[in-house]
Amino acid sequence: MAELDDIIHQPLRLRIMAALNALRADQTDADRKRGTLDALTYAASVGVTTNVDMGAFVSPGLPDTNESFAADTLASANPFRMYDAMAALHREGRMPARTRIFFLSMDTKPDVPMLKQRLLNNLNGFGDDLLRLSGVGEFAANWPLFGQVNTANYQTALELVAKQGWPFQQHTLSLAEDQLTVSTFEAVNRTTPIAPLRWSVAHVPHIDLATINRFKAVGAGIAVHPYEYLAGAPGAGPPLRTIVDSGIHVGAGSDAAQISTLNPWLMIYYMVTGKNAAGTLINESQQLTRMEALRLYTSENGWFFHEEDTLGTIEPGKVGDVVVLSDDYFDSKKVPDEAIKKLTSVLTVVDGRVVYDAMRGGR
Repeated sequence: MAELDDIIHQPLRLRIMAALNALRADQTDADRKRGTLDALTYAASVGVTTNVDMGAFVSPGLPDTNESFAADTLASANPFRMYDAMAALHREGRMPARTRIFFLSMDTKPDVPMLKQRLLNNLNGFGDDLLRLSGVGEFAANWPLFGQVNTANYQTALELVAKQGWPFQQHTLSLAEDQLTVSTFEAVNRTTPIAPLRWSVAHVPHIDLATINRFKAVGAGIAVHPYEYLAGAPGAGPPLRTIVDSGIHVGAGSDAAQISTLNPWLMIYYMVTGKNAAGTLINESQQLTRMEALRLYTSENGWFFHEEDTLGTIEPGKVGDVVVLSDDYFDSKKVPDEAIKKLTSVLTVVDGRVVYDAMRGGR
């Protein structure tokens, strides 16, 4: 009772985190496996056959993190054990969707010791078609958020990532962050060409054409995650039409599931209409066609982890992933814009196996 009273009298955010951490502490390995399986099955139910996991913030108080930035948030976890449940499902042959893991590191020390240990003690690309280590991101060093760009060890971190030959993706929310990122990419590129490594910047709600062209010049790409669908105001971005028309390599995702929804059809609705969840136009003149939006979610995404010849389209030589949708996405009479949000999968096949069947109640 005393513990409950302590939680109740804390500020709201602290109460939420205290309750969440209490639940986390009570979870068993079986609970974590069930939750992971539920999340992957939900992905399959909305037609997502490959998930890219960008890690989590380091939970405070953990040993062996070398003074890495830590934060107690919904997106925090033990970086050394957070994939145990997924690995167990993989060993048991129960993965209903693919996962590509990017290691998130936020070292504060100048010599980036935690990132260095990760890269020196893991095999780039290790795994199989269902579960694979695929890159570093969305951070490689401590990154002050919301436009602050005084990252002292950032170039050191990226030089190490490039030397070891890993794909990399950087989270940005402001033009200042975009410009710091591309300047650092350019600096690293002068000694280690990054175009073959598939480096990218993610989110980019406020990027401009000049900065897009600088990323393009070094062979980097852009991953748009239009989470603005949920709470964006006019001018929210990202400038989708500008990005696509620039000719840079671009793919799409949702930044799910703590920031946004995992459902791709809500993100695709936003890309096609420019409207947020309230139906308000917030990304005027930046809309994409239905085909463009779908391609960003499918055929264009394998590039970010060197799997464009394996994933993203239905053709000979690629993995056997097929999704049968609840309606005809390309027929605007059958599926007007507002109905895009209601699309689901009725049958999802991954690696030649039926992993979701709506007619049979799911999995």
